Amino acid sequence: MHPRPWILFWFFVICCHLYLDYSLYRRWKGWIRGMKTGFAMSRLKMPVVRIWLYEVFLQRQLFSLSVMRWLIHQCIFWGFISLTFLSLTKFILLLLSRISLDAGLHDFFSWGAGYPFTKLWGDFFGLILFAGCAGALARRFVLRPVETAHDQTDTFLTVYLLLMTLSGFMLESLRMALSPSDLDNYAFIGGIFMPARFGIVAGLGTWHAVTWIFHAFSGAAILAYLPHSKLLHSLLAPLVIALNAAEEEGRKDMYWPKTKQYRPIR
Repeated sequence: MHPRPWILFWFFVICCHLYLDYSLYRRWKGWIRGMKTGFAMSRLKMPVVRIWLYEVFLQRQLFSLSVMRWLIHQCIFWGFISLTFLSLTKFILLLLSRISLDAGLHDFFSWGAGYPFTKLWGDFFGLILFAGCAGALARRFVLRPVETAHDQTDTFLTVYLLLMTLSGFMLESLRMALSPSDLDNYAFIGGIFMPARFGIVAGLGTWHAVTWIFHAFSGAAILAYLPHSKLLHSLLAPLVIALNAAEEEGRKDMYWPKTKQYRPIR
């Protein structure tokens, strides 16, 4: 395999992360200035936390409006969150392994008995994310239901995540072609993208390097794009509304419509 530009990659990651931190800080300061009583951790009571959990993880208001939209958003949300969790966990274990504080978990999940679990997790939630992105694009540009005229779906982010998912599967298949293993059967999606299926039998090292650069740098770049995407809004908006509802009791009725009045649009 060709060497990877690790120094450039980590410099890029740090820059993107600093921009993300700065953007989140500015949003937080702006939000605090707009609150009447300021922010206190004591306001994060169970009802507020429950609203946030329901709206972020279950998206129940969206379910009341359209079952199809809800299913697509759930696939994108859980696919993205689960793959991010996998990448972050692997990174943390790698750092801990450098100072011998990982309790052997890095080796366990990287090439030990836990490796099949890692492959199954990555391929399963990669497939979920792919299905969500493909469904969102098909709904917007093929099915085109009436309500899409007011749909605020981030099309750029959807295409971006779709390409990242495909490049991840391609990267996995190239790694399998270059370094076969008995455990490759657990990568049930990566095997579909094996280079030989597309007539690619030479220059696999170069293909692997190029695909890795695209996948790794696009994955890091999403840190910089996150503050401007609808994905961040979907995480923070329910919390903001819930805290406003805690500040003004009257806001609860505005925020919690009687969802039974609405007939889901399938």
